[in-house]
Amino acid sequence: MKSLKLKLLLVALLCFGCEDFLDCVAGRNPSLPDKSFPVASTSNYYYVDISAEIKNEPRDDDYDYFFEIDEDHLPDGMDYFINNRIVSFEGQPLETGTFDIEVFLYVDGPVRVDYDEDGNAYYEDVLCNHSTFKTYTLVVQ
Repeated sequence: MKSLKLKLLLVALLCFGCEDFLDCVAGRNPSLPDKSFPVASTSNYYYVDISAEIKNEPRDDDYDYFFEIDEDHLPDGMDYFINNRIVSFEGQPLETGTFDIEVFLYVDGPVRVDYDEDGNAYYEDVLCNHSTFKTYTLVVQ
């Protein structure tokens, strides 16, 4: 069994190339945090934020972050605001219930410039994926 795994790893490295394969195994991907939203109340102002990142990418500030949030899943009285990599949910909810808020993240950013044997420049994307999404649950009492 151990020998089979080693053989599969070697075949993958040969097929995909070491650098690209290891980049994807290491997970250079956009990421949203695993976060539980605090319980909200209709009698208090509410604020929570989430911060996106690109895992295993020390230059993740160099990317552009685009978010999509379905406003229909926010309780009345709540809104969201985007500031670069941070999405803030705030307001005073006017209704009680459980709300599943889907956050979609798309990133676009720098590419690595490389050169072939003839000295010609070509561009290489350093991300394995450019999008992700996560569902957050907001409970309003």
